[in-house]
Amino acid sequence: MIGMELAERYRIIRVLGSGGFGQTYLAEDSQRPDRLKCVVKQLKPVSPTPKFLKIARRLFDTEVSTLLKLGEHDRIPQLLDSFEEGAEFYLVQEFIEGEPLSQELKRCGRLEESQVIELLRDVLPILEFIHRNQVIHRDIKPANLIRRRDGKFVLIDFGAVKEIRTQLISGEKTSLTVGIGTQGYTPTEQLAGKPRYNSDLYALGVTAIQLLTGRSPSELPDDPHTLEILWQNQVKVSSGLAILLNKMVRQYFSRRYQSAAEVLYDLNRLEELPNEVTEPEDLPLTYLPDWDDGRQSWLKRIKEIAIASLIVTSLVLGIRHIGGFMPLELMVYDRLFQMRPDPGPDPRLLVVEITEDDLQRQQRATPSDRAISQVIKELQRFHPRVIGLDLYRELPQEPGHEELLASLGADNAIVITKIGNTPSEMIPPPPNIPMERVGFNDYPVDFDGVIRRNLLFAPAHAQPDAEVLYSFALRSALLYLEKQGIKPVESDVNPIYMELAGVVFRLLTTNAGGYQGMDNQGYQILLDYRSPANVAQRVSLTEVLEGQLELDWVRDKIVLIGVTAPSSKDLFYTPFSAGAQDREHYQMPGVIVHAQMVSQILSAVLDSQPLLWYWPDWVEHLWILIWAAAGGCLAWRIRHPVMLFASGVGLTVMVVGASVVYFNQRAWVPVVAPTTALVITGAVGVAYQNYQAHQQEEEIKTLLLKHKNHVESQTK
Repeated sequence: MIGMELAERYRIIRVLGSGGFGQTYLAEDSQRPDRLKCVVKQLKPVSPTPKFLKIARRLFDTEVSTLLKLGEHDRIPQLLDSFEEGAEFYLVQEFIEGEPLSQELKRCGRLEESQVIELLRDVLPILEFIHRNQVIHRDIKPANLIRRRDGKFVLIDFGAVKEIRTQLISGEKTSLTVGIGTQGYTPTEQLAGKPRYNSDLYALGVTAIQLLTGRSPSELPDDPHTLEILWQNQVKVSSGLAILLNKMVRQYFSRRYQSAAEVLYDLNRLEELPNEVTEPEDLPLTYLPDWDDGRQSWLKRIKEIAIASLIVTSLVLGIRHIGGFMPLELMVYDRLFQMRPDPGPDPRLLVVEITEDDLQRQQRATPSDRAISQVIKELQRFHPRVIGLDLYRELPQEPGHEELLASLGADNAIVITKIGNTPSEMIPPPPNIPMERVGFNDYPVDFDGVIRRNLLFAPAHAQPDAEVLYSFALRSALLYLEKQGIKPVESDVNPIYMELAGVVFRLLTTNAGGYQGMDNQGYQILLDYRSPANVAQRVSLTEVLEGQLELDWVRDKIVLIGVTAPSSKDLFYTPFSAGAQDREHYQMPGVIVHAQMVSQILSAVLDSQPLLWYWPDWVEHLWILIWAAAGGCLAWRIRHPVMLFASGVGLTVMVVGASVVYFNQRAWVPVVAPTTALVITGAVGVAYQNYQAHQQEEEIKTLLLKHKNHVESQTK
């Protein structure tokens, strides 16, 4: 065919190569003034029948479109033309003037380490480009790398073209493509007919080793146990480059670099690589294996993640249902309170505290009725809006009992009663005080002794017809709000909900937030503590008796009177107890707890501060499922131990961070349950992928041994 002109344009100069698929020619374009040299590849179909030619034409057109797209890169030969002539197909590509790397290797014997590193820097971006376009070269070797006159390498002779040649010859697309590739440069998965993107990385790594050692792949021994290439005793190179090349040429694709970008990243930090592994043979895994290709692989992965996430979520929800996470969730809840900034005292409140010093001055375990009466009279001089007495006075504490009853007869005075858990624990209010000015001071206490809930209403006893009582804090707050024309009404959201000035106080459910099976009898809400120690301005009993009050402290305020002395034993654990820095704040006096409850109600109604809220069960279940799936995705995607740990920590921080953000919006979002789901799903994913990797390695090892035995039998 020398001298022949194809398509009335391309004159054949000489034959560059030949085979069963046809010929490769050097030609010149007679239609161009410069008679540009080009490479013409002839593809001969096995059958000239119309049916087969139709199939062949479709395959040919597909590959042409691929090569056109790849030719956009300046170091991949451009596809200049394609045509069909005489039931044969032709590709016309740019002719690269330069020296093949194989010729350079013959001339030089071997290349220096710096030259090989530059080669990798030059070729890896080309691979990154073709892989991004979903193409695998499949035949990287020195003969297919041409150094142009400008010193840059060009990648030629794509295996995709060889595959279409195979199909045109055989007449069918087989699942095996063993003929595509060159012995020694072809990894096991490609021999098995399942090439991957990192199959090209293997071939490039083998090429780099050949350039360093000067020995072809067939001349290099392999480990009899692992079948890894043994080459480091052939040449002295830096540890970083040895680690990088070993990772490129791992027999099992799951242990190789998964992308050209990963290799480039490590190539730019070769000095750091030895610090990450103890031996080149002990390389860290990077990404988990992906057994299948394309859409099926992703569908399979999504299915695996979904199944694992659902199973783990069901397990976590089961543990959560029996209260397994509740202690930890409550610990986190308490910690969120401790982290919250202190807004300072509520300006609407004043606490008259009965301190240890006051009791010493009184020389009694509780102040006399006369002393309390004097305090109330002194306070009334400054016109408080509400006076709440958090002291039991069902029995006289003479002297002054009649004086105290007279003082408590004022329409702005609130007193306490105790419901108790049994009838014998009930403590009545002082006599002759109307029930609309009586409030119970009972608290709902959690299993760990901490008060986290605000009980607003409760029945006086267990009988169905029992009178509903108001809490001491609610009575005080309602009396204060009544002066501003605000009264409780039934909510439009639910008639059993109380509403104040548009603020709906929703009943606490048994599974609110981190609670599970919590006793929600009565009308409860979550208690929103204002401050660990400064919920209100405080003055002592003695200071009031000595006339040290100021008008601004009392006028139009809610004044609560109660004991803060430790000897009274009226002390309670709160969310701040675990983080208390001193014994004084380890427990909170009862009157201060009441002040917290009053402040919460007033802040919600008057300051538009949201009440603490939480998601319904189904949203919390979805939240847990989302983080379980996130753990699964992490484990299925990342295998490098350091990266996996760092990413896991990052996701955990995100769970906690989300909880903090929500809590600042007054929402209690579970932390422990989703974190547990995240960790368990991740661990299951890693274990499952390790099992799959082991199974795949065994299969590939068997395949490799069979192939090796086949090659040895042919050479004999």
